[in-house]
Amino acid sequence: MQKTEISTTPRPNTFSVPSNVEGWKSISLSPDLRVIVHEERPIWSAATEAQVEAIWSQAKQARPRLFNGRIFCADRIEPDCIMGHWTEYRLALAQMTDPLIFGDRPLQQLAVCGLLHCPEGVVLARRNPSSIYLGGCWQSPPAGTVESRTETGVVSLSDQILAEAKEELGLDKTELIVGNPRIAMIHGRTRIVDIGIPLTTSLPFTALERRWRDNANTEYDLITCIPMTESHQWRLRKDILPTTQTLLQQL
Repeated sequence: MQKTEISTTPRPNTFSVPSNVEGWKSISLSPDLRVIVHEERPIWSAATEAQVEAIWSQAKQARPRLFNGRIFCADRIEPDCIMGHWTEYRLALAQMTDPLIFGDRPLQQLAVCGLLHCPEGVVLARRNPSSIYLGGCWQSPPAGTVESRTETGVVSLSDQILAEAKEELGLDKTELIVGNPRIAMIHGRTRIVDIGIPLTTSLPFTALERRWRDNANTEYDLITCIPMTESHQWRLRKDILPTTQTLLQQL
């Protein structure tokens, strides 16, 4: 795709990429992937619960707006099926803070990560340096934890990625085409599982950037658009998340 002036590559920042981006592994997914919810969930000891509560209380003091919502955790991941349960966000936050807190039964928090195509190329964004999770790293938006958004408890990955696109970028679902899930990327340290999903919009990048700024979401502090010819260059950067690296490799 022909390069445009708006898609110049930002200079690498001086942010020191944390070592916890190492150790990820990928699983190729079937286009017919199903997400199944069951009611079984781990039971933790009183000592572990006390640790969780201490971490949560400290996090709330630093970020009073934190909300202990219901999130989905995967217990089994296969190419055509992910099975898991609903749990509390405070448990996932505790594991991000202390990856060994749940011993040999770590939570595998499910998240969605889009690869957004617009007429000029692929949209990338830099996570705000103040973010709890991998601040300062570049990724492909929209992205976010799989949350309980309906009373039925059914997990729709398409609905999840569309909701994140609205929250982070200000994009309506009528402006996006959602593709089939491509990969599951499992973070070796936190055990967060990113589900990579391609997205397409006919909106030009200038409109996307304006939507992002008007939306006033603080998830990202920079946003850019790269042409297909620059995807290889971006894959080699050390400040880009492995999920996005892998999705770019599939272009």
